[in-house]
Amino acid sequence: MKKNISLILILILLMLVSLINNYSAKYIMVDYNNYFIKQLIWYIIGFIIIFMMSKINFNYLFKYSFWLYLFGNLLLLITLFWGVNVNGSNSWLSLGFINFQPSELIKIILIIYLYSFSKKYFYISNLKYILFISLIILIPSILTFLEPDTGAILIYIIIYISFLISRNLNKWWYILSSILIVLIISSFLILYYYFQDTFINIFGTSFFYRMDRITDFINGEGYQINKALISIGSSGLLGRGIRYIPEYFPEAPTDFAFTLLINNIGLIGGIIFLIIYFYFIYLIINKYSLNKNLILPIILILMIQFSINVLMNVGLLPIVGITLPFISYGGSNLISYMILIGLVINVKSIK
Repeated sequence: MKKNISLILILILLMLVSLINNYSAKYIMVDYNNYFIKQLIWYIIGFIIIFMMSKINFNYLFKYSFWLYLFGNLLLLITLFWGVNVNGSNSWLSLGFINFQPSELIKIILIIYLYSFSKKYFYISNLKYILFISLIILIPSILTFLEPDTGAILIYIIIYISFLISRNLNKWWYILSSILIVLIISSFLILYYYFQDTFINIFGTSFFYRMDRITDFINGEGYQINKALISIGSSGLLGRGIRYIPEYFPEAPTDFAFTLLINNIGLIGGIIFLIIYFYFIYLIINKYSLNKNLILPIILILMIQFSINVLMNVGLLPIVGITLPFISYGGSNLISYMILIGLVINVKSIK
């Protein structure tokens, strides 16, 4: 109980950090769109969801997880043909007053379905298990790739790996899986570098542009990251405050939320933030013994997504559209993570 209270208190603290960050975005964005108010509303909805999850029997979600999985893939298919295009990606559905990103919901659905599948078919051979969960991951990955939303696919892969780890496979399975991944990536890169016309015909110009951003990073180029690094470097120990942002950088409330945060609170504030966040992860790790199959993917998602975003912002990884959990603006993203925390808090009730 005390650990759950600590989780909620840190969530409230992260909410305050997020709200300050999203308020300060108005001083750097020409098209600022009330991110502060919208993020506050999403946080309130998220806390309501966590409260509801503590009061209702959501084991039914696991019982009917296959149908939930089909519904999620149907949403991705609808999004592919009738989605709203944002920043070159057709990954949003318009619900009238809000836009909704199905790929964020899919990561919750994948955890629920793979957990149910692993529990129900624990007796099958390792080969069958790998083939089945590979197919389960592959279908939404292809649909999401076609949008394209490369950041979401990385999260799907993390979920996939976490369930392979939970299975405690023989080391040769991991070696063979690694070889297969290397072969796929190598084939992909060969197409990009040596058969660019074929690459564009298969994957489209939008994904070709995303690959260009990665190669720009490898070559030490890139407008976005250069602007972010200048802003971080000029922030000093205590930051410049929320009203003074000397250097423009794009996607300040989302992909570059960490850069915006450092600008506001400086190096010392950034270190304190990192300590608070990793204590938050530590509290979730303490729940691991209660249900490793369910808790492990949540731990890995939060740790890896957080790490990728921070490393992107400081120029150590290419920009791949990964947001900062609980800090970056985004209703679909935030609600998905609040649901994950709801699962963590109520993990004892999950059978």
